[in-house]
Amino acid sequence: MKLQAFLERMFNQKRVPQALLFYGKEGIGKREIAFELSKALLCLKSQYPACGVCESCRLLKDFFSQPEEKLKVYEDDKFVYLQGDHPDFIYLKPEKTEIKVDQIRAVRDFVYIKPALSPKKVVVIYNADAMNPYAQNALLKVLEEPPLDTHFILVSHNLNSILPTIKSRCFMLEVPPLTKEELAQRTGIKDDLLLELSEGSIILLESLKEKKEIVETALKFWQLDWVSLFKLANKLEDWSTEDKLLFLKILSGLIQKKYLQERDERYKLMLDRVYFAMEYLGKGINLKLTLFYLYLKGGDKNASYKGALSGH
Repeated sequence: MKLQAFLERMFNQKRVPQALLFYGKEGIGKREIAFELSKALLCLKSQYPACGVCESCRLLKDFFSQPEEKLKVYEDDKFVYLQGDHPDFIYLKPEKTEIKVDQIRAVRDFVYIKPALSPKKVVVIYNADAMNPYAQNALLKVLEEPPLDTHFILVSHNLNSILPTIKSRCFMLEVPPLTKEELAQRTGIKDDLLLELSEGSIILLESLKEKKEIVETALKFWQLDWVSLFKLANKLEDWSTEDKLLFLKILSGLIQKKYLQERDERYKLMLDRVYFAMEYLGKGINLKLTLFYLYLKGGDKNASYKGALSGH
């Protein structure tokens, strides 16, 4: 991956910024990249990739190899946060739905203590866009004058939720979607159609595998007759919000490919409508009207969009 090569070159030249922000869609490996850089910064041999055998690397090995939901929870009198056994490393994530100001204040106390084991201290803030406004302002004060031996690594799925002042203090790196080959290697899923529809996201790919019926429904959407369309519109009302969102994501992927192939402005209008529906799903959006609009706007008067995947 070009990004990994860039990070290695930056590390070897001792030019790793004190604040980095990795951003991109969910499920493409941003957390893993942040972890790899963290291990290198904390490695006692100071190398990228990290040596994997020094005391620092051994302390972090179990932490980094665990799934998100199994990471060790460490509690103090200020907040609950996730941390490995490494004295110079903190991994911060939302407490329930948001990252609160007390969490950032505790991080501030942590970073102004000298490193105990490694040459650096590292703070990874996962899902940084979940910081509430007070937390973001508290972090901004630290980023304005960060300790020289500390690196902040932020990971975000939604840049629009992060203050411009924080973004201006960070070296921003966009993480590209995974290739079909990388997805297949990591997940063991070989279905070419699912790999194509996943848009480079492991999370979306696994959802697609579990929801094959939704995938088939989306693929046949523009082939439906009016009676079947009305039945689908009524059926969607009983779907969970997660399933509705997945259905819309698949439609958006199909429409986007048609737009890239034909550059027809109607597909751009259709995409705008789908994105609007995804944003306001569960907030009063009339999904039936959205489906009827997309159906009527559909290409070649309801020709199959499955051909978009193969370039036909």
